[in-house]
Amino acid sequence: MPDLFDFFKENESKLHERPSEQVWQKLEHRLEHSRRPRRRGIRFLQIGAIALIILLLLLAAVMVWYYSARH
Repeated sequence: MPDLFDFFKENESKLHERPSEQVWQKLEHRLEHSRRPRRRGIRFLQIGAIALIILLLLLAAVMVWYYSARH
């Protein structure tokens, strides 16, 4: 089994190859059509979930403090 270093040394010339302009245009065209529009609702739900978790943790902390102070 050849060494990884040898593999890169033998194929170094391929690292400098540049694709044709037509290939780049095709790739850009595919990327433009594969992108989905961003949804603002998901980001809002993430922030809302984090805020709810913090609120619940604060409520739990207050309840623990309140009941431990009573006894």
